[in-house]
Amino acid sequence: MARQAEVGQAAATKAAADKAAADQRAAEQAAAAHAAAQREEAARRAAQAQAHAAGTCISGYVWREARAGDKACVAPQVRARSADENRLAASTRQPGGGAYGPNTCKQGYVWREAYANDVVCVVPGSRQQAAADNAAASRRVVPAP
Repeated sequence: MARQAEVGQAAATKAAADKAAADQRAAEQAAAAHAAAQREEAARRAAQAQAHAAGTCISGYVWREARAGDKACVAPQVRARSADENRLAASTRQPGGGAYGPNTCKQGYVWREAYANDVVCVVPGSRQQAAADNAAASRRVVPAP
């Protein structure tokens, strides 16, 4: 009987150690992902700061203005779509909230992520467009003299 208790205790100890190790790995992965996201956001902000400093978009592009101060240069129809998405934001969120609180999107919608903490719910193609526009931002501004 005592041997069974020892075996049970050893198994429980091992299970606890395995869980702690798995939790540690998950925390490290989350921290690495967060750090990568922060680096990406810093690069995006630097590109936007450059665009803002230059003062104007190249011909054929306009400021996106997904929020005040959003100086990513985009096609005019993208700016119009961003304005529409902002106007319709309440209708694309899950009524009563959900896993992400009041910013939980309805089924079929995702966060736009045009800028840090952009939680306007949009169709996935719109989020992809915002990422592409952010990546191209520095090439769409009039170079500073």
